[in-house]
Amino acid sequence: MVSKYKENNFSLKNFSTSHAISQNNTVKPNIDNLIKKILVERKRERIKAITLGLISLSVFLMFIFYQNLI
Repeated sequence: MVSKYKENNFSLKNFSTSHAISQNNTVKPNIDNLIKKILVERKRERIKAITLGLISLSVFLMFIFYQNLI
C-alpha cells in the first residue's frame, strides 16, 4: 500500500486571487450618504432645541403676564 500525500490546499501557490477577492468583497457604506445622514440628524436636533426653547420661553412669558394681571 503506497500512501500518497494530499495536495497542500493552504499553500500560497494554489491560492486563487478570485477567492481572495471574494473573501474581502464586503459592502462599504457610501461616505456621502453617511455625511448626509449626520447633517440631517444635526438639523433635527437643532429644530428640537429651538422648539423646546420657544415653548419654555412662551411658558415663562405667560407666567409673567398672568402675574401682572392679578
